[in-house]
Amino acid sequence: MSCQKASYIIEKRNVSKLSLIEKFQLKFHLAFCKLCQRYENDSRIIGKILRALENQNHKLSATQKEEIKTKLQSS
Repeated sequence: MSCQKASYIIEKRNVSKLSLIEKFQLKFHLAFCKLCQRYENDSRIIGKILRALENQNHKLSATQKEEIKTKLQSS
């Protein structure tokens, strides 16, 4: 599987269920690809932050934006 397809499946997982084949392919790819592991982690962090913001119904402050950047750079 290419990294492009892996990133697509990672994002798809955020909005819908994956097929068994997609789950297996992604798990196998992530076992060997450090870049996609990082992408998956970053995607998870961004998703968590966006869901929290959606629940609060407000925009990001400059401090919050910097906090997000810091979290992504340290992961």
